[in-house]
Amino acid sequence: MLQKISTNSHSYANNISKKISRKGIYSFLENEFDQIQAKEKVLNIGAGGDIGFLLKKYAQKKDFQIVSFDIDERTKPDIVGDICTHNFNCKDFFDFIVICEVLEHVSAPHLAIEQIHTLLKQNGKLILTVPFIFPIHCRPYDYYRFTKYGLKILLKDFRDLNIIERNSWADAIYVLIIRLVKEKKKLTKIIAPFLIISSYVFIPFNLLLSKLIPSDFITTGYLVTAKK
Repeated sequence: MLQKISTNSHSYANNISKKISRKGIYSFLENEFDQIQAKEKVLNIGAGGDIGFLLKKYAQKKDFQIVSFDIDERTKPDIVGDICTHNFNCKDFFDFIVICEVLEHVSAPHLAIEQIHTLLKQNGKLILTVPFIFPIHCRPYDYYRFTKYGLKILLKDFRDLNIIERNSWADAIYVLIIRLVKEKKKLTKIIAPFLIISSYVFIPFNLLLSKLIPSDFITTGYLVTAKK
């Protein structure tokens, strides 16, 4: 019985923390993807998951071309490689480059950004999302977190840089607490149901606190656009 409760709690924690930590991502991406025109070329770095599915949906709707790129061949990308070192044998090629929830897993982010800048056409657009206050995930391939000031340094060669927080400090703290349920500790399994119940109670307070004390000093991540 305890095992079943723990399993259900783990599943709930994963779903709710993902929903809150990614608040704002999908509406942001839908708005950006809707601006891509027919026949334009889009490089999607980190090919799988919900975001890859959303991009394909817009590609079918708007008739633009996607080239998928991933270091993990299991995602079946068009190109398998490391974005830091891969030789594309081209430059000024893509109209858009999408790299969402990936840069924290890249061993040398500055090299990845240099590569992206080279691959973009003049006036081409980068669409980027990264986590900030968020637990370690995809171990052991979770290497970095970026403040908005660090992102400005990484993207110094781009213009029209826009960086926005994707949710509130209260959301970020809520996600950290709820993600404790995913820890594989005996005590965590015991208290997981209580954490889940308390999370329901905390939701309205979370919304209220975000309104009463607005601040950009903590967020689960950033939504970024920039042009070459």
